[in-house]
Formats: sequence, C-alpha cells, structure tokens
Amino acid sequence: MNAQARLLFCAALLAAGASARAAEPIPQVGTPATVAVLYLDYAGNDDELSALRKGLAQMLISDLSANPQLRLIERLQLESVLGELKLGASKAIDPASAARVGKLLGARYLVMGGYFSFAGSLRVDVRVVNVETGALVRGFGVTGKGDDFLNVERELVAGLEKILVALEPSEGPARKPAEGGEPTPGVKQRPQAPPRLRTKTASRYGKALDLMDKGRKTEARGELEKVLVEEPEFGLASDDLLRLAQ
Repeated sequence: MNAQARLLFCAALLAAGASARAAEPIPQVGTPATVAVLYLDYAGNDDELSALRKGLAQMLISDLSANPQLRLIERLQLESVLGELKLGASKAIDPASAARVGKLLGARYLVMGGYFSFAGSLRVDVRVVNVETGALVRGFGVTGKGDDFLNVERELVAGLEKILVALEPSEGPARKPAEGGEPTPGVKQRPQAPPRLRTKTASRYGKALDLMDKGRKTEARGELEKVLVEEPEFGLASDDLLRLAQ
C-alpha cells in the first residue's frame, strides 16, 4: 500500500469512528427521587423533646436537599398538608394518614419514624416507605448523647442518602460542588452547621419553627435569638431570623 492509499485508509477509519460516536445516545441524568420527611413520632410527655420534631425535620430536609440526586418536599408544604388533614397537632401519624400525606405532596418516598430519650441519650429510628405501595423499603436507627445532637442528625442524613440514592440511581455523573466555594448551578448549598448542637438547642429551634407556623412571629424571633446565643454558627436559625426580619 503506497503512501496515498494509506492516507485515504486512515481518513476513512477516522470518518467511520466519528460517525459511530455521533450515533451513540447522550447519557441522561435520572429523575431525582421525590422525598417527603414527615415529623417523627414522639410518645413522651417532655414538651422540650416534643418540640424537636419540627427542628429535626427541617434539618434533615435541608441537608438531604443538597444532594442533587434527591428532590425534597419543603417543610412548609408538609405543614400545609398536615393542616388540611387536621394532623398538625398530632404527635404520631398512622400509616394510612402518612400515605395520604405522601400522595398529596406528590412524594415517591416517605421518611417516617420516631424518637425517645433514655439515660441521657437520644434514640432516633427512621424508615423509608414507598408511597405508592406502602411497602417498607428499609429502616435503621441512631443513638447518641443528648449534648451531641448534630452527630445524630448527620448519621441520619448519611444513612438516608445511601438508601434513597440507591433507590433512584442517576444515569449520569453526579454534579459536584464547584471548587473555590462557588455554588454549582442546580445544587442547593447546605446552610452553615455549628461545631456542635445540643438536643436542647435543636428543640428550641423546633419550638421557634412551630411559633412561626402559628404566625406568632415576635415569640419565634425571641426563640431564634436564644438559639443563636447558644449556637451562633447555626445557619438554619440565622436564615429563619433574617426571613422574619423581612
């Protein structure tokens, strides 16, 4: 084969390769799983611990929503649906009511569960439920010290992410946060987390959210200010206080 023939042969191979690449389907990113985090059940009589329900739910929603493979229902939407079904004051939501809540919210999966305290520790059990079938997907529990609530919440987030992402795997590459602290388009940034968070402070934050839900803004502002005195770097509380000031 002379030099000219070799050139023509290589050109033909390159053209064929380009044509084959153009015919390949472009990978599409999977549809994020739609998840609703319900208020966890608390059957005790401690008002402080009872108030933790809303604070814990908001923290889980905020942290899980930073994962681009998940779509979280906002807590205020949950609050609205619970109000419509007259479940807002309930400390526990039965499976039938939970299914109705999930369908009204348009969620594919529900995060449910409960918590209790014992001997200075906090135990939280959660389970992921398929809204359409009512089937339990998976559950797990976390136990932590009362003055180390942040680690309990972080363990819950890590466990839930692992379960939920596996249920709806992405067909494309996961979007990573941009370098240099710049936000990545389409990726929600987590609010600043304090170095530590006691259960007492998280409960006070939950109380503030409940007061906001009831329209008692002055009292809510007072509770949020106390939260930030206890934990000045609690980003969620700072954001809520700013919203109240607007």
